Amino acid sequence: MHPAFALTRTRLGETRREFDTFLQASDKTLARLEKDSDSSAEWVRIVARASGIEGVYTGIENVLKTILGVTDGGVIADAESYHAQLLAQSAEATAKRSEIIGGELYGKLDRLRAFRHRERVNYRHVLSEAAVNENLALLKETYPKFETEITAFIEAWERKPKDDDEPTSSHKI
Repeated sequence: MHPAFALTRTRLGETRREFDTFLQASDKTLARLEKDSDSSAEWVRIVARASGIEGVYTGIENVLKTILGVTDGGVIADAESYHAQLLAQSAEATAKRSEIIGGELYGKLDRLRAFRHRERVNYRHVLSEAAVNENLALLKETYPKFETEITAFIEAWERKPKDDDEPTSSHKI
């Protein structure tokens, strides 16, 4: 294992646990409130699910940030567009590595980033339950793909010969 990716693997594991716990809470605990049309039950569903989406997405960004620290020396971004640039940098190949995430995954993560921005910056009372549930479905579809692409990237990087930019596998670095 490449020592620099030990933290990345830890963060990926933490994010997986957050994802699994969130889905369990949503499917079991929050599902009990689905039949309750009371506005307070709706508020609990919206806020809990939006917060869960935000938490998992933040974990995804932390994984990418850690990888970019190893491969690129950090995230190259302006403060006001940091989150969007982190994703864009991860989706672009450099002279020393291939893209960390593919274009399709980038598009899905960018939609989740936009949702997280609305969830954090706007007051939660403006979020609709339909929009939250749409983003929950997107997260359920996206996270396993993220995990697969990150694992493939790390494994390819670890197979790369030291002091050589040419990969030894079919996955270009």
